[in-house]
Amino acid sequence: MFEKAEKLCYTEKKQVIELIKSLIEKIRCPNREFTPIPFWFLNDVLSEEEIIRQLIDFKEKGVDGVVLHPRIGLPESIPYLSDEFMNYIKCAVQKARELDMYIVLYDEAMYPSGSAHGMVVAENPEFASQVIILSRNKFKGKVIAKCGGRYILQVPSKGTIRGVHFGEDDGEKNAPASADLLSQKAVDTFIRLTHQRYYEVLGEYFGSTIIGFFTDEPSLKGRCCRKNSFAWTWDFEKEFTEKGGNLKDLVGLFSGEDNDSTRLYEKLILQKEVDVYYKSLSRFCEEHNVALMGHPHFGDDIELESCFDVPGQDMVLRWIAPEKDPLMGAETAQGKCSADSARVHGKRRNSNECFGACCKDKIPWYFTGADMKWYIDYLGVRGVNMFIPHAFYYSIRGLRKDERPPDVGPNNIWWQHYKLIADYIKRISFIMTDSVNEAKVCVMCSNRNMHTDKVRDFYENQVEFNYLPYSDFSDSMIQDGRLFVRGNAYDYVCCDDKHMVPINRISSVAELPYRDVYTDVPCRNLRVTRIKKDGVRMIFLTNEGNEAIKTKASIDGETALVAMNLWSGEYQKVETEFIDMKTAFSLEIDCRESLLLILDEEGSFEVPAGKAKNYIPVKFTLEADDKENFIKTYKGTVHVSKKGKDNLWIKVKAEEMTECFASGNFVGVSFWNDHEFEISDFVKEGKNEIILKVTGNAANRFTNNRIEYGLDSDFLL
Repeated sequence: MFEKAEKLCYTEKKQVIELIKSLIEKIRCPNREFTPIPFWFLNDVLSEEEIIRQLIDFKEKGVDGVVLHPRIGLPESIPYLSDEFMNYIKCAVQKARELDMYIVLYDEAMYPSGSAHGMVVAENPEFASQVIILSRNKFKGKVIAKCGGRYILQVPSKGTIRGVHFGEDDGEKNAPASADLLSQKAVDTFIRLTHQRYYEVLGEYFGSTIIGFFTDEPSLKGRCCRKNSFAWTWDFEKEFTEKGGNLKDLVGLFSGEDNDSTRLYEKLILQKEVDVYYKSLSRFCEEHNVALMGHPHFGDDIELESCFDVPGQDMVLRWIAPEKDPLMGAETAQGKCSADSARVHGKRRNSNECFGACCKDKIPWYFTGADMKWYIDYLGVRGVNMFIPHAFYYSIRGLRKDERPPDVGPNNIWWQHYKLIADYIKRISFIMTDSVNEAKVCVMCSNRNMHTDKVRDFYENQVEFNYLPYSDFSDSMIQDGRLFVRGNAYDYVCCDDKHMVPINRISSVAELPYRDVYTDVPCRNLRVTRIKKDGVRMIFLTNEGNEAIKTKASIDGETALVAMNLWSGEYQKVETEFIDMKTAFSLEIDCRESLLLILDEEGSFEVPAGKAKNYIPVKFTLEADDKENFIKTYKGTVHVSKKGKDNLWIKVKAEEMTECFASGNFVGVSFWNDHEFEISDFVKEGKNEIILKVTGNAANRFTNNRIEYGLDSDFLL
């Protein structure tokens, strides 16, 4: 399936070696471009000193960019977009420039975007978001159509947004009014009040330190709006009827009965959202040399992704989680939704606002390092190459700590070691940027219909695929029996009967003559993506399940393999055999682990073979229990002979973060089970003391819940 090239001459082999060597070094030390760019919740009384202190702290932890996000808890004494507010924003931007960091401006206070904290509607009440409802009283609004004894009426949606001051949250009296995102005048007002205001103060930083504007899940009706209503705008009935719609037939929206007019309504509303809201923002960003970033309202809004310079999505509220079926439901289109849209439209980057309120068991702050690793892998293997962690909190004072927790940065247990997390994100982002995805299957889809049920078999049988919206397809993409979309060429297509695409059509994975990775036993939780970057082919594999994956595996063709651990940056040769025109190898990926296979198709790159880990059993005793900080300290001893000092490891089970010290030296930290530490370089001949410090989940500190923590009893004396 992936044919091997002709044998290379000596000079060409040297070039291949240099390509692989260069790629590995870039992966190990990716530059700041690939940084996580977290939401930074500006949620309390601000000071220049504290803004500067936190930015320096972020930089030291490998975080080279932030989204400046006004958030609930900002005092009323600092009004949104006021001179005082903008002075603090400018302070952050100036310090970011000094630190060589990126800034993304957030376009609302707080979300969904488009209302300028209610100021759009304050300028003109007719700019409030509009809907149609079905009523027997024609005097309740503007009559759009009469349907028997009932009327379709246009009325204000009564929608709101979440504001930045206390008392402005959902359902609260002062929640700001949402604006009509289908009204060009309302959207122009929003841009004038917000985007232009930022540019007036910060224009010199646009296109350099400031790289984008983040628009957050714009909602046509707003939050807490009228029930059983549908988005509308002033004079939309004229546009609707001119396109052939029957206003009376819109009653089908309320009864759930599909007809030509309801389908036309959905099409026209979507197009108007694009033309009025997204294209207006996009024009401003293009004219001011920054990227339109953020994400649409729904996780499978793939046709709206084309409006963004950096297509994005939003992994929140644990809708997808390690303990759930990771392939069930529309939200599982995330990752592929933004990544495949970026591929279709030639965008270098795509993003995900990840981890937001992804708490376990509905316990605030109960989010683990293992959870974070799972989400990063979930998104990375699907092609996400910009991670926007939700969130780093400026303050956790009072009620602020309870507003959409957890803080996944400076106020969590792993902050001291966050550079490990930042580097891992950078490495994944690097390999997924400027690379060609070598999928051979294309799945045709449409907005909010990404066939998540149909693609399950592709995921579970290790077949890479890419989505292509029908709206982006053209006959010119078909050449010599293949489907070409920018850098990708597809041999097979999965499409519906109404939109036949004239290449090899399949309906299930059983019809394919290949797998991207073959396994001797079914591996339903093994995820695979094949990419080519800088002339080198790679396979990125992740374990989406809760048990280790162990199997004999193979790939088409003959190649040497280099296995790279993206978490540690270490790499080693893989032992392989060439059997039946395939390269066979043993595949082991523990729970919460991932693996990058680099294909050395000429076998020219010399790298040492991996060594089996020599695990030393250690029994520990509890030395200290710091109940205030939820840290348990354990002590054990190992005896080392000079002869067997190399490749020594210890492995334990513990909840949650585990730090290891050997003979007084810091060995390393681990965030998930099994916790493994190589102690070879830290021990001497004879008796050595091993210290483990196990820190409990942050939920213990910030809630009344008590999450068990400490070393598994099997490792205790």
